[in-house]
Amino acid sequence: MTEFVYQGDDFEDKVRKQVEFYFSDSNLQQDKFLWKIYEANDGWVELKTILTFGRMKQYRPEEKVIEALKSSEKLELSANNDMIKRKDPLKDFNEIKNTKKRNTVHIEGFPHDLTQEQVEAWFEEKIAPNLPKEKAVNSVRRIKSKLKKEFFGVVDVELTNEQDAQYLVKDVEISYDQGILSKEAAQEADKKNLLKKMSLLTFQEMRESGKRFGQNEVTKRRNSFNENNKGKKQKGGKGKKFDRKKGDDSEKEPIPESAVEDEKSSEGDEVKESRESKSEDSSVTKDTTANEAPEASKDE
Repeated sequence: MTEFVYQGDDFEDKVRKQVEFYFSDSNLQQDKFLWKIYEANDGWVELKTILTFGRMKQYRPEEKVIEALKSSEKLELSANNDMIKRKDPLKDFNEIKNTKKRNTVHIEGFPHDLTQEQVEAWFEEKIAPNLPKEKAVNSVRRIKSKLKKEFFGVVDVELTNEQDAQYLVKDVEISYDQGILSKEAAQEADKKNLLKKMSLLTFQEMRESGKRFGQNEVTKRRNSFNENNKGKKQKGGKGKKFDRKKGDDSEKEPIPESAVEDEKSSEGDEVKESRESKSEDSSVTKDTTANEAPEASKDE
């Protein structure tokens, strides 16, 4: 089967944007595969390696990719065009990590059948043009359920600055149909279309303190199952046997499974080794399973 080759008029723009993301502060240090190569070669990475990444396979021929990258203000090609690296020195990892958290907004309520491309296009059309400071989005990450690895309407969007992030969280409401709404307009909007939102930092604090921003489908089904079982036990007159060693814990509520698990020790854990870096997930916006930290790298 012949691989799809992108033929759009914006070919060069898309190539530059994609490769610049790979070497960006937002992605480089958390991409284990790319980071190992970067460190081992003083920042240089073979262009052939970049072309094996999932999103880059559609950009051919190689000569056309090289021409697109020559005009990048953020990247530098070697003399014979077979290696590439970023021009600016990399920022401190902890500084990058903290900045990403401050600039990221956690949003729930998207339709579950949206693809990564559709979510990305929605932010480009409905959100980015209406931001007060910079009309751009750094990255978009769909969060997937832990068990079924399915998107369940939760997105973490990283903006380019904290001012725009705070604007989305505090100053406006967001409707899936209309995008950004003023507080007044939101009063008249269909409440079913309003998306729940908060800063990623707030979401993580709530998660760590045991609070829930919203129930996912797994938790709803589990709670329903437990309620049904409790009723059956009461009717049948048989409950859980008392264990002298453990004590009677029959009345304890089961701990619901969180939609997104605790943040990992470092953002480097979010991106798998070379197998994932060379897959379609190594790109400008990225899907994430619920057992990964919800701090975004870009694209699917």
